[in-house]
Amino acid sequence: MEELFVRQVDIGVAEMDVADGDQLSTTRVVVEHATATDGRGGPDRQLLLVYGAEETPAVAEALLRAAETATTP
Repeated sequence: MEELFVRQVDIGVAEMDVADGDQLSTTRVVVEHATATDGRGGPDRQLLLVYGAEETPAVAEALLRAAETATTP
């Protein structure tokens, strides 16, 4: 596992083709473009994280809970 520190995040919606058996179907997904670096000051890394639209609220809730825990003394 690689540890990266995120400096900037852009979030949006995209359409993505998904294989469904022998066919492709188009679905909308939530995408997160993150600029990150490793802890040793290496070069910036560009990451594209793709979330299913239905799963995104659970991810957002987990991030909020973690942020609250991290900021509570």
